[in-house]
Amino acid sequence: MKPATHTVQELFERDVRYIVPLYQRPYVWNEEEQWGPLWQDITALLHHQEDTGGLGNYAQWSHFLGAIVLDQEQTAPGRIPRFTVIDGQQRLTTLQLLVAAAAKAMTEVGADNDAEILRELISNNPRKAKGTDLLKVWPTNANREAFVAVMSADGPPPGRRDDPSNLIDEAFDYFTTQIGNYLRGGDDEDPDDRPVSERAEQLRITLCDLLKVVSITLEPGDNAQVIFETLNARGTPLLSLDLVKNAVFRLATNQSHDTDALYEHVWRPQLDDDYWRQKRRQGRLNRPTGELFLMHWLTMRLGNVIPATELFATFNKRVLTGGVDAKALINELCSDAAVMRSFDEFPAESPEGRFFARLTLLDAGTVLPIVLLLFRSPEVSTHRRRRALHMLESWLARRALMRMTAKNYNRLIPTLVGKLKENLEHADDALHAGLAGSAAMVSRWPDDEELRDFLMTRDVYGTVSQPRIVMALAAVEESLRAEKSEHLPSDRKLTLEHLLPQDWKTHWPLPDSASPSGEDARAARLHRLGNLTIVTHPLNAAMSNSDWKTKRAALNQHSVLLLNSRLSRREEWNEEAIDERGEWLAQRLIDIWPGPDAPEWK
Repeated sequence: MKPATHTVQELFERDVRYIVPLYQRPYVWNEEEQWGPLWQDITALLHHQEDTGGLGNYAQWSHFLGAIVLDQEQTAPGRIPRFTVIDGQQRLTTLQLLVAAAAKAMTEVGADNDAEILRELISNNPRKAKGTDLLKVWPTNANREAFVAVMSADGPPPGRRDDPSNLIDEAFDYFTTQIGNYLRGGDDEDPDDRPVSERAEQLRITLCDLLKVVSITLEPGDNAQVIFETLNARGTPLLSLDLVKNAVFRLATNQSHDTDALYEHVWRPQLDDDYWRQKRRQGRLNRPTGELFLMHWLTMRLGNVIPATELFATFNKRVLTGGVDAKALINELCSDAAVMRSFDEFPAESPEGRFFARLTLLDAGTVLPIVLLLFRSPEVSTHRRRRALHMLESWLARRALMRMTAKNYNRLIPTLVGKLKENLEHADDALHAGLAGSAAMVSRWPDDEELRDFLMTRDVYGTVSQPRIVMALAAVEESLRAEKSEHLPSDRKLTLEHLLPQDWKTHWPLPDSASPSGEDARAARLHRLGNLTIVTHPLNAAMSNSDWKTKRAALNQHSVLLLNSRLSRREEWNEEAIDERGEWLAQRLIDIWPGPDAPEWK
């Protein structure tokens, strides 16, 4: 077999035909597992270039897409070379969909030159090829009709019926949307003010020259079917952590360390465990826990966010540098892995246990490099670490409750890691300075008045995710419980309940004499925090749209929450009650999650 590394430009710039055999499965890649991570990695490449000065730094970063295996067919002289795709047809198809989507999106914003360059990577020379031979990639028969449609110069024709049994159209639409948003400058909270032509050129160069694959071409005598079966049906896919293990132990052997002892007593008990292969959700994506650990570890150690597909390449280039002691590195990795694993093991009622439970609900795994640094550094006392965790939780919770963007956290976190490393003995103070010092919407810490105004005057239900509202109300409940109060079972499932029911016009009508302004005032308060509480699912179902007298009795009789015992004292539930409770809840949350100027941090 002949392996070679190619950019997308090199893979598709010549006239060529990559034919997917009929016996291979249809296109099955999807947004959660493949398209999303790929676009995330492309976005990371674009950010790296923006952060390091643009066009002069393209060579510094690249993204490895994996391998394809090809078997060259016998082709008559003068004909376009043909290759049977033995492995990697999902990858090849996706690349063509990505390039075609980029060309379409660029045309729509007027970047015609870059669009035309990309279209040359989709189609063969029309003077040499006709019909379907114009396409450089020819998928399996189940996908051909959809593939031909989206590969046309203008994309699929208007009104074309999508075949729900394949994902070709969905992939093309996904990439067209993402690329269109990028070319138009992102969203209002973090606009990209550069000219469209500059963004288009940067994206085109990224797609053409920074995305790379390894193509393996079979030689005469190689059994294509055996190779296909081996690649697709045998063994467990290698993780970046597996590649790291091989590299550090190879280095340990070269340095004459006792690798048997290192493996048996250090690495195997900690990192050769199925725990690290279990998938865990971070953001919209599921990744193996070992990949997430390596990603957070590299960010903590290097001060850069590393794309998931560049973990081993970055480790190999920037950690396995000259002079590193393999034994010390293995011990460091395993020690930090034990720290990371301990995050799942804190008692639920401990400050750490509460922090990690809430971190999951806040879906804020991007801050884990900071957390890992706080726990693995002996310079950080328990008291200062807990203060730092409280600050981080407050910053995250306030922003989440006010629906402030989390998309730039991956840029802020490396900066904060650097600030903490400069002063680990006072890590809490360094973290406070970093969080409180930003005035930008994408990272600032909301103050008390902002949070109070938002929670008292805005709809929370329907805009903030329900698990986060439950988290906030549960935090209030916990704050009401003195040391002698019994704790609720940790597995108790709590749901949101509207005290004034959503269908209030039917079940809680206003008097006929009520004015339109009275109806408006009631409707405006329906989804505010003051009208929400938490109950068990059976109690929620039992109360439903009942009148206040019935709800009050049910809360009094069946709810053990102190949050609800306060409600049962009220004779009426009306607009005034909602406002009063909203103000009270807002103040409790301000006390639970102090703002940047709170005296707790002095």
